[in-house]
Amino acid sequence: MADWRNVGNWHWKERNCLEWAKKYFDDKLVGTTAVVGELSAEVTSVDSVSGDVDLNIRKGRLIAIYDVEIKLSWTAAKKGSEETLSGTITIPEVAHDTDSYVYDISASKSTKDALPLKDFVRQKLTPEITKKFEVFTEDLKQANGTDMYIPGNGPNDTPSGVSVASAPKQERPSVVDSSVGV
Repeated sequence: MADWRNVGNWHWKERNCLEWAKKYFDDKLVGTTAVVGELSAEVTSVDSVSGDVDLNIRKGRLIAIYDVEIKLSWTAAKKGSEETLSGTITIPEVAHDTDSYVYDISASKSTKDALPLKDFVRQKLTPEITKKFEVFTEDLKQANGTDMYIPGNGPNDTPSGVSVASAPKQERPSVVDSSVGV
């Protein structure tokens, strides 16, 4: 049955997904590690996620629009050494229209011995974090898009970005024209 509120999913509909994104980043980023030889680094916590994360539907298409700042905590260590280093990573802009990220990395110590660990975080841990950001848009659409639109009968009624298997189905009653033609 068609829904008169948004026939054909043509009109703009918006959902704030910031709380979902906070949980998503906490689940996906905490525990992200990089290990090469004797060096290792790990994201230990997501300290904050602030900004906007919205999922929209317009003209039957799901549109993800987001721009967030993420602050993470990390630790790094060298195997066989008592030396560990901790710090924070601030990513000032994780946005829907960028695939290049700036990582502002700070460390708890700035000694000569700590520099290789901080460089390791910059060179090896940040690419692992970037991999997590690359799938965010699709995960956002899959998790939140299935109930954003009103399904129809045709094969093109599922908005792009939502798999047909996960889209809710709704039966349409048959329409019989009982008018008498003159």
